[in-house]
Amino acid sequence: MNSLILIAHGSRVEDSNNEVVSLIKRLKDKNKDENLCISYAFLELAEPSIEHSIKEQIKKGCKKIILLPYFLAQGKHVKVDIPNEINKYKDLHKNIEFVLLPHLGANDMIIDLILSNAKGKI
Repeated sequence: MNSLILIAHGSRVEDSNNEVVSLIKRLKDKNKDENLCISYAFLELAEPSIEHSIKEQIKKGCKKIILLPYFLAQGKHVKVDIPNEINKYKDLHKNIEFVLLPHLGANDMIIDLILSNAKGKI
């Protein structure tokens, strides 16, 4: 079994965190791959933590954990904090493949999304 963990920043504003939870529910509803578990984690200010989410996926027997930083820009959290957190588990669980994807803002599809969203409003 494989896992996709979406990593968001986390907020003191509960509505912001709930948007991430809602997104995950929609992703799960759309996912047709029975071999893929989809979950989420927050870097700070909210739960579940990255540590908690990774441990949960390991308990489920996932052998490959794909982590997607749900960030638009590559700041310190994307460049340093998230990789450091994940490296702890790479060292502890050599039998599990950890794949850290580029942050969401690095995906070229974001350009089309922005233009599509603005279309007809400019």
